[in-house]
Amino acid sequence: MRNKLLSVAEAIDPSSQMTRTETGANGKMHGSVVRSIGGSILAGEYLPGEAFPGEAELSLKFGVSRTTIREAVKVLSAKGLIESRPRVGSRVRMQEDWRLLDPDVLSWHPNLRADHQFRDSLVESRRVMEPAAARAAAQRATAHDLAAIEAAFLAMERAVPHDMLACNEADVQFHRAIMNASHNIVFKALAGTIEAALRAAFFVTSEFMDADVMNAHKNILERIRMRDPDGAHHAMLHLLDIAAEDLNA
Repeated sequence: MRNKLLSVAEAIDPSSQMTRTETGANGKMHGSVVRSIGGSILAGEYLPGEAFPGEAELSLKFGVSRTTIREAVKVLSAKGLIESRPRVGSRVRMQEDWRLLDPDVLSWHPNLRADHQFRDSLVESRRVMEPAAARAAAQRATAHDLAAIEAAFLAMERAVPHDMLACNEADVQFHRAIMNASHNIVFKALAGTIEAALRAAFFVTSEFMDADVMNAHKNILERIRMRDPDGAHHAMLHLLDIAAEDLNA
């Protein structure tokens, strides 16, 4: 069954229609400017290393004060998209400096589905990390860990097909619970950091939530519950294969 297509912001932060920058002191206008400029950089309208327009030009373009532009540039600088130097001006930073996993930055992206490099990198990183976490979870999960994984799966079942936003959120919690159940301190430390990446990955790879997808999730749960490390590893790879096929389709 095909999900209702979500906006990037909804997929990454389902608790709100606004990104966090929109709740700042300058309100919606400030957030709109930040989102528009950030989206332009991510879309390649301003290339890495290229000089960035000055305050006066941007103020005229967006019809806002220079103060609003100045505050917007501060946010973009904090996210690694722009660097500003006295007497030199602003430039777009190199892509490797961008905080691409930041929920705000992800939500500014104008079209994650069309960004093949980023999209494929998300899928590739999941294939490296999540099967290893599932293997470790099958070896180390406690009763509490198993209950958390099962609760997330049951939440997915309840949500399909009526509330796909809730289903995707439960899907995130399912994978996060497996990361925690690995009891690998690095995986557990990364769980919060990669959550935004997982949401973005689900947005660009989970257009279908059919019986095969649900059965793949259930098999992961059962392999972990049965203390089958190899089975859990392969079950997670199978789920990611389905996601990759969905993406290519």
